[in-house]
Amino acid sequence: MRRLALFLLISPFLTSCGGVQPKEAKVTIPLPVDKSSVEPSVARLLNQTSSELRNSMEDPQKWLVHGSALFANAYYYESAESLRQAITLKSEMPQATYLLATALWKANKQEDGIVALQAALVLIPEYDMGWRLLAEWQLERGETADAEVSARRAFDLNPGRIGTRYILAQSLMDDGKYEEALHLLEETISVKNSVKKAPRWIYTLASQCYRQLGMTEQSEEALLQSGPPFVDWPDPMYKHIPNLIAGKAELAEYAMHLYHATGPSKAKPFLIKAFKINPEHVNVRVALSIVLQAEGNLDQSKKLLEEMQGEPNSNYWKQYAGICIGRDELSEASAHISKALALDGEDANARDIAAVIANKQGNTAEASRQWEEAGKLYIKTETWDKAELSLAFAEENGELTFAGSEALALAQIEMGHALQARTTIQKLLKKDPSNEKALELQSRLPTE
Repeated sequence: MRRLALFLLISPFLTSCGGVQPKEAKVTIPLPVDKSSVEPSVARLLNQTSSELRNSMEDPQKWLVHGSALFANAYYYESAESLRQAITLKSEMPQATYLLATALWKANKQEDGIVALQAALVLIPEYDMGWRLLAEWQLERGETADAEVSARRAFDLNPGRIGTRYILAQSLMDDGKYEEALHLLEETISVKNSVKKAPRWIYTLASQCYRQLGMTEQSEEALLQSGPPFVDWPDPMYKHIPNLIAGKAELAEYAMHLYHATGPSKAKPFLIKAFKINPEHVNVRVALSIVLQAEGNLDQSKKLLEEMQGEPNSNYWKQYAGICIGRDELSEASAHISKALALDGEDANARDIAAVIANKQGNTAEASRQWEEAGKLYIKTETWDKAELSLAFAEENGELTFAGSEALALAQIEMGHALQARTTIQKLLKKDPSNEKALELQSRLPTE
């Protein structure tokens, strides 16, 4: 019965990928059509996997490895062909079928991708991450009812995954079931309790849910802790893929994604690999320099920047300034941060660095000015925690302008620091008792 169900699911996309090969037909190894456009590092990898495959054409594992190498370097159609052949040779290959589904999805064959993923889940019905992925794809296609069914299956299998809770809540909200969605979210977060450390992206969904239910105050409180959704959920089915990435752009993109998602230490091996084949990639060089600096290797971190190939950007000059601060080379640090600000004067982080340099040089007035500018820039992006911190440093080292004090009061209110905000507003009203902005801020304070 299981094999029959698998066949019924898998047969439609076998046809869409080229059809079931007749026994007498010659099976060819899929490779990129335009070989001249393939990067040398990718070509070497594919030559290796195809050569190994050529010697074992009846080995489904070799087809899986070759298909994975194609997948890792964004040759999704060719990857699907290779993975299809692996499944033709051995139908019950969950990982090959799962990867095939993703290759088809990325090749913009969404319906075939969903059928393939359903086929994989026939083989591994207890794999909760697969049901979650299916729910994500169904949500993207607007198939709300199907997405809810898939998400519930994933949640029933493993209710402890916060990402699954997120997808289930999202599917419920898309179907107008806000109360049920809110119950799921509130089991994970607490907008009043800072001890709970739920990911910022789940607060974004909670804020939307509160707003739909007319709970404006709770929506605003959740929004303060919100952040963008986490796009790529960790999935063991893909764990072998990163080691097969050989393309410059693909490897740099993955290394930077890993750097931002997991931090410097886990990203380091991939940053090194990306740097070796793409030394002109500025942000990879900068990220690797940050890793070395975090390890206390300031000399090597600086040397990496000194050997820069390509056009420096703001991140490059900020990191260069940061290293020089660590080495107590303040004049050089000041020159570098000036170049960063020349490229982007609206960079709040660069203003913070400039303030640190000025403060270490004993120029507290300039430090205060830069921190105030940083705080105002953070206000524009509603980055309230950083705004409050920068403006507090500015106040410690000098006197805030009236506008700076208004910005500090606003940040303190948004962060829920009513006592500090009240003190700041009292200072504003002492200077100008009828100031409309200060009075408006005062009206937002809780009554004593």
